[in-house]
Amino acid sequence: MERYLIIALLVLLLPMTSWSLDSTMEFGVRGGRDTLAEHEDRAAGEIYYLQTLPWQKELCPDAKLYTRLDAGLGYLHADSHSGGWLAVGMDVVLSLMGGAWGFEGGFRPTWLFESNLGGEDFGGPVQFTSHVGTTLNLGRVALSYRFQHISNASLYNSNPGINLHLIGVGVTF
Repeated sequence: MERYLIIALLVLLLPMTSWSLDSTMEFGVRGGRDTLAEHEDRAAGEIYYLQTLPWQKELCPDAKLYTRLDAGLGYLHADSHSGGWLAVGMDVVLSLMGGAWGFEGGFRPTWLFESNLGGEDFGGPVQFTSHVGTTLNLGRVALSYRFQHISNASLYNSNPGINLHLIGVGVTF
């Protein structure tokens, strides 16, 4: 997690050049499962919003590095219990092949609506979400995969964490 913060700070401190992104906003849905869960089967879904931020750098004509706001309202179901989360943070994106592919990493402070799910205590409502992923942009449609980890960074006595594999589809504007 500290690695993502260091990368984000370095990107913010780099001299930036301006360039125009084809799209500045993306709305979408993503969903998936926690395939590594030991005690119960967890399923998750999220409605998300991405907004390009002004910190951008052109690395070469077909490669750009930029930051974006990443916000999501999620749903988690574990056994017979369900709850949700609200997460807002920042991503660093490496855009390749003229924007056709994107590789991202990000960090979002997260608020869990229920900290006890499926008989497991996640410690409390304050959590942190980090992720890595990739996106294929097909015109205005974005198809994505994300490996996402949610935990409380040992703020509480209990910190089991959640690892999710999420597939998404979004529309860019």
